Amino acid sequence: MISGDSWAGRRRGSRATLVVADGLGHGPEAAAAADAAIEMFQREGALGAKDLVERCHLALRSTRGAALAVVEVDAEARSVVFCGAGNISARILSGVEDRSLMSQHGTVGLQIRSIQEHRYALPPHALVVVHSDGILTRWDLKDTPELLSCDPTIVAAHLIRNKLRGRDDASVVVLRCH
Repeated sequence: MISGDSWAGRRRGSRATLVVADGLGHGPEAAAAADAAIEMFQREGALGAKDLVERCHLALRSTRGAALAVVEVDAEARSVVFCGAGNISARILSGVEDRSLMSQHGTVGLQIRSIQEHRYALPPHALVVVHSDGILTRWDLKDTPELLSCDPTIVAAHLIRNKLRGRDDASVVVLRCH
């Protein structure tokens, strides 16, 4: 089975940029849409979040389109910039606050209104969790607060094991910000 989800990341000093794409539908055509977004990120990854989403929107016009999120984390400035369209979910978890990041309606490559990016404060030692719609959107770690101190891979595995929606493709990426 071919996954229609894809992701990539890049780190430069105290900054990290992450892209998660979920091609519409399933199979090879969904994978082609998600892969086109990742290829654009690999070519144009120095762009800001909003500009990258705009470039992906143009690049995905020949595909079936994708839900897409671009997350820029600056650990030194203690900030997160988020720009997304469609049903990619993102949260900042700190043990004190659980904040969902705002994505807009639309499909990259097909239809998006005005592309907007949002800036959020990044609490010390926070996790940034980004996932596709293959993971339930209403989850929390209140029953397992010890996960906040675990390796990000363990948090991602927990979400995939316990919050998987079912037959949909699923991606989870977790960043720890020191």
